[in-house]
Amino acid sequence: MNILVLNCGSSSLKFKLYSMPGEKVILGGEAQRVGVKTNKVSEILIKGDGLDFSVERELKNHTQAFQEVLVLLKEQLNISPHNGIEIFGHRYVHPGPFFDKTTRITEASLKVLKKTLSLAPLHNPIIYDIVEYCYTHYADTEQYVVFDTSFHSTIPDSLSSYGIPYEITQKYGCRKYGFHGISHQYVMEEACQYRNRLPENQNIISLHLGTGGASICAIKKGKSLNSTMGYTPLEGLIMNTRSGDLDAGVLLSVMYQENLTPEQIETILNKKSGILALYQKSADLRDIIKSLDHEKEANEVFQLYISRIHKYLGYYLFLLQSVDMLIFTDTIGCEEPLARERICQPLSAFGIYVDPEKNVSSKQRIFGISNNQSRADILVVQTDEEKMIAKEVFRQLC
Repeated sequence: MNILVLNCGSSSLKFKLYSMPGEKVILGGEAQRVGVKTNKVSEILIKGDGLDFSVERELKNHTQAFQEVLVLLKEQLNISPHNGIEIFGHRYVHPGPFFDKTTRITEASLKVLKKTLSLAPLHNPIIYDIVEYCYTHYADTEQYVVFDTSFHSTIPDSLSSYGIPYEITQKYGCRKYGFHGISHQYVMEEACQYRNRLPENQNIISLHLGTGGASICAIKKGKSLNSTMGYTPLEGLIMNTRSGDLDAGVLLSVMYQENLTPEQIETILNKKSGILALYQKSADLRDIIKSLDHEKEANEVFQLYISRIHKYLGYYLFLLQSVDMLIFTDTIGCEEPLARERICQPLSAFGIYVDPEKNVSSKQRIFGISNNQSRADILVVQTDEEKMIAKEVFRQLC
């Protein structure tokens, strides 16, 4: 059985075609820089079945990116729904209180899913559009959604509650949900397997640092204890177009003085803030890193990005009390050694040391970068949310 897994980031669309139950990847790829302003043209990369190529395309939104991917698969490999693709599997970010497990898309579930669009404004609408597109154009191909919040269901009330009136919390489900749960769980399991350890015996800090979204998760004995993201993926770190943590008083003041609607504020916070607002030339941290040698502005933004990460690292070190592993993952976490170096520098105060040579020399799927004196094992692990989604979808079919 072949399952095409679709994983939308705020500025990317990853896809993999799996043959199950063997978990064999037939092909994979990614549409990059989708719907954002960067220094490079959007492109689609495809690798597998004897092919390894990239094509530049103007990708204004994720549905268009998905359509272009299907066109390329048809042209290059003669793969399409009902001809190599039997099931669609989607990563869905925020189900709110409506769903708590992997769900098959029907007319009824699609209607309920539409109620969640405002919960993750950068993700849910683009995922929903693709789900709806598949349901409309490929009605005979089953599709399932796998939710990103399940791993964080173990966060206790004492760490997931907000200091707002109880009746509001109850009415709207306002609590910390946490996101990137599929990724944090995957890298935790992979790192423990790599080091021949059991997750239930490990305290771990996982840093999912993407070119779109980013979050840090404190994992105690194999279970999520806290996450930088909250009720929505807006809370926490500075991201490409998201503000991250912000004094609510700023919102109230700006809304009042500029006479802005909630919709306008949402657009500012999710689509016009973060790195894009601070740097303006690009929303991609990789562009900033390339400019560090000759731009003061780039250095200032980079330091601000790193400082926000340090804020949460200090908190989670205190929360966990002892840390066995520090894991870097996703695009920035895996591909930018300078970011890892800057993030790890002050951790020497806690007996955690990165090895400079290991940090820049290895390009494997998983590798260690800590030195022999480090109290915690520092690992770089390429995440594979798509594999976990394929496994979860297949379990629903058995």
